[in-house]
Amino acid sequence: MSGKFGEWLFGKWGPLEKAAGEWIKDVVWPEGAFCCACGRVTKGGGLCDACRESLLHDGAFFAWERDDPEPGLTAWSLRPHDGVPRELIHRLKYQAEARAAGLLSELLTPLPPDISFPQETVVTWVTMPESRRRERCIDHGRLLAETFAKKLGLDCRQLLDRRDRHEKSQATLGAAQRTANLTGAFAPKEKISFPVLIVDDVRTTGTTLCRCAEALRAGGAEELYALTVTAPHRGLSG
Repeated sequence: MSGKFGEWLFGKWGPLEKAAGEWIKDVVWPEGAFCCACGRVTKGGGLCDACRESLLHDGAFFAWERDDPEPGLTAWSLRPHDGVPRELIHRLKYQAEARAAGLLSELLTPLPPDISFPQETVVTWVTMPESRRRERCIDHGRLLAETFAKKLGLDCRQLLDRRDRHEKSQATLGAAQRTANLTGAFAPKEKISFPVLIVDDVRTTGTTLCRCAEALRAGGAEELYALTVTAPHRGLSG
C-alpha cells in the first residue's frame, strides 16, 4: 500500500500503529498495574503513591482560579499546568491513554461550594477536527467532558461542529495567531436554550474558549461557563 493513505495507516505513530500499541500495552501491562502519570508499579490504582502524594502536597493545584476570558463567559481553572496534572493531560491527549480522563475528572471533583451550575446545564467540549481525531486515535475532549459530566450528574453532548480545515496546533502559536487560526472554526450543532458548560484540558490564552462561546451564542446560548483542568502560572498565590 502506498501514497498518503498508506502513510496515514502504517506511518510512524499512525492510527493503526497507535491502536496496536495500546492493545499490546493493555495485554502486557493491565490497566491499573502501572501509574498513568509516571509508569511506576501501583497498588491497583491509576496513580502510584508518590504521584498521589505530590498532589496532596501541591496546595496550589487545589486553588480554583477564575479568569473570565471575555464578558459573558465565566471560566475557572485548577492550576498550575505542570507536575502530575500536566503529565495526565499529555497521556490522554497525545498517547491515547483513555483512563487519564477519569483520573483528571477525579481531580476536578468535588467542586468548591462557590462553583455550581444549574441542573439543566449541558456539558460539552471543544470539538476537534476529524483529521486530528484520526491521527490521535482518541477524542480526549469528549472523554474528559463525559466523565466529568457523569460525576456532576449533568447531561453531556456535542454542541459544536468543527470545520475540518488545515489548522495549526494552537500550542505552537502566539495570542494573535491563535485568534486567526480558529476564526470561523466552530458552528452550533443545534438550537441552544439552556446553560452550557465547556470542559477542556488546558486554558492558555482563552482564545479557544472564546471561539467556542461565539459559536454557542450564535446557536442561542445565553448562559455560558467554562472549566479547564489546568492553566499556566499567573503569579498568583495558591
